[in-house]
Amino acid sequence: MKAAIIATTLLALAAPLAAAVNPKTYGPVAAFKDSWISVAPIESAKTHGSEPVLKASTEKFALLGFTLPSEATQAPNRLLSCELTLPPFNTPVPPLNITLQVAVANTWDEATVNGDNRPGLLGDEFTFYVEDTKQPIKIDATEQCKIAAGKGTGFSLFVGSPKAPYEFKSRETGMGATLVATVSSWA
Repeated sequence: MKAAIIATTLLALAAPLAAAVNPKTYGPVAAFKDSWISVAPIESAKTHGSEPVLKASTEKFALLGFTLPSEATQAPNRLLSCELTLPPFNTPVPPLNITLQVAVANTWDEATVNGDNRPGLLGDEFTFYVEDTKQPIKIDATEQCKIAAGKGTGFSLFVGSPKAPYEFKSRETGMGATLVATVSSWA
């Protein structure tokens, strides 16, 4: 009898704790804005937000904008994981390295952003090795999401390529980049 009471008491205490830390996954959520920008002097004032292709090279950077779950922006320590998926590249040059870096702000407008008015960079650059550019590319962007959530903003990310230029589909094609975020859910 005592064992049954103890077991029932433990279950009653454990149930709220299990519900409190139960993870909740959001996504995949498509980028709600994207563009590519050039930092080359003769192209830096041009806008590319409505184009079906995003470009990246040493002077061109894709810029992706996502909304993070409010649980993550209100309490960044609740963000458990963030996975970025880039569509297969239009111009595959496998293998290659791509770089990711968080933008300081998510307030840019895809219709007007260019190399001259782009948001600044935040945190360190992260390099990701890609072997097969013909498949969707899944990248663990947890640290980048945490940096953005710590600022209480959405998530904007620069994507570049230090060695070989590449292109991939923008959101205008319906096959753009997506993000999956998992946060701890407190009851």
